[in-house]
Amino acid sequence: MKVLIAGLIPNDAGKTVLAASLVKALLREGVSATPVKPLGATDLWGHPEALNRSREARLVVTWDGYILHRASGGRVPIEVINPIGALLAPTPPSRYRSRSSYEASLVEPYRRAVLTRVTGCAGGSRSLHLANADAMSRVPQRVSEALQEVIMYLTPPPTPASDEAIEGIFSGAGSTAADTCLAMAEASSDAVIVESNSDVVAPTPSSSYPSLAIMVAPGEAYLVEGTRLSRALEAIAMSGRPWAAKAMEALELTGHLGRVDLPLLEDPDEGYPPDMISPLVEAVKGRLRKG
Repeated sequence: MKVLIAGLIPNDAGKTVLAASLVKALLREGVSATPVKPLGATDLWGHPEALNRSREARLVVTWDGYILHRASGGRVPIEVINPIGALLAPTPPSRYRSRSSYEASLVEPYRRAVLTRVTGCAGGSRSLHLANADAMSRVPQRVSEALQEVIMYLTPPPTPASDEAIEGIFSGAGSTAADTCLAMAEASSDAVIVESNSDVVAPTPSSSYPSLAIMVAPGEAYLVEGTRLSRALEAIAMSGRPWAAKAMEALELTGHLGRVDLPLLEDPDEGYPPDMISPLVEAVKGRLRKG
């Protein structure tokens, strides 16, 4: 079964912390649970440690992908957990022709995606790295030097790409590859916990048909019936693109089965203790018992 976790706000909704906590809680209960984040991007200005993780793995590793991989106990390769991963580098105002183009880069992450990995899992996982030459030209010299050092370790070596090519991946061209990895995870797990990106409902076509969904905002999580969510997506998604629909809009159409209060965490990396999210854990287990 699939459990979809989506954010009700664009940034810092708490999706990754909740997804990792749910995976760990299910594993403690003896449920085979695997996290998958089909599309993930890490801003290196906020998480420069992703460079070290990428160097160690010889793959582009996003911070969310690392957190979910750790929550799974390392049982599933990180590139399967996060099939499409990008590293976003700081590109300051001085590197743009106008203020409007700089402001556009803040809301269009592909303009800052200097390194992107696309992994497909049909017949085994295979990865492709792309180095965005357009984005690289807007990166400060010291940041560029750090990136070039990491590029030396990536396997396979990156293929040159452009803003346009990376935009295509972010806009859905990579969803087919990501869904092959989601299918691989489903075949080997009782429950796949799929984390969406930003505040979109679902990142890929396959992920838009969950058994259950959890909509997250700071301080709250809403449990949503999966069939109702899929029907809502059919009504509001453009041309079968679930990533074009916003989670808040979908929640207004579906209503919710229940709501769970989420407290502040002293250490978000440790996640929520099982008792804090027990209604969500029990909902997943109950759906598994029903088949």
